[in-house]
Amino acid sequence: MSAPVVSATMGAMNPLIGKLAALMGDEYKKLTGVRRQASFLKDELSTMKALLEKLELMDELDPLAKNWRDHVREMSYDMENCVDDFMRDIGGADAKMGFIKEDC
Repeated sequence: MSAPVVSATMGAMNPLIGKLAALMGDEYKKLTGVRRQASFLKDELSTMKALLEKLELMDELDPLAKNWRDHVREMSYDMENCVDDFMRDIGGADAKMGFIKEDC
């Protein structure tokens, strides 16, 4: 299976949505609130991704749309880092605290 593509327009949106889907799987169901939180984030990011795809098709964007697009793209990278950290630390004591931690 090939890795999801990170693009200039989408940022890390595709790989991030895939990682959140993995967190909703059986392996993580015993962790407090992980499935619910991952599902919520996946739904929100899917909506943002759809709008990013729509913006990508437009010839010109106004400054507000460009600003929003850039912020969402950067947020996707930050979120992917948080999810990666969580998945890496899953075996430790932090796993019992839930998915979203203060440092993210």
